[in-house]
Amino acid sequence: MKRTKLNVVGTSDTAAIKREIQYIAREIVIARDGGCILRDLHYDGIPECNGYANSGQLILQADHLITRSNSATFADTRLIVCLCKGHHAWKSLGSNARKREYDELVRTLLSPERVKLWDACERDSWKPNRGAAFNWSVTLAA
Repeated sequence: MKRTKLNVVGTSDTAAIKREIQYIAREIVIARDGGCILRDLHYDGIPECNGYANSGQLILQADHLITRSNSATFADTRLIVCLCKGHHAWKSLGSNARKREYDELVRTLLSPERVKLWDACERDSWKPNRGAAFNWSVTLAA
């Protein structure tokens, strides 16, 4: 059997569209949140915003409140928040060791409607959705 290197990034049409969705979702949440949503929190144990590019600009990331593997919520920007690279690393370090603390903080910053949606989607996220076909082109257009 011939061994070939695995692609780091998918090359299918679906993979390309999902990358475009992620790019647009990131731009939307950065504009909506005005930067890292944890920027004004100054609690013991939570770092200040950090993670700068060589240009000196703070690196901002789109953090999905529900895993991106859940297609039903993948592109829903109500379930995505803007974090700086440093806060994202703080949450994610050690296999999401601080996820519970992070989730509690984020819940205090979101509107009640978004928290309600988040809870409903988390309750349903374990349910198999076999046979569901997503039209990612339509999702991108939306």
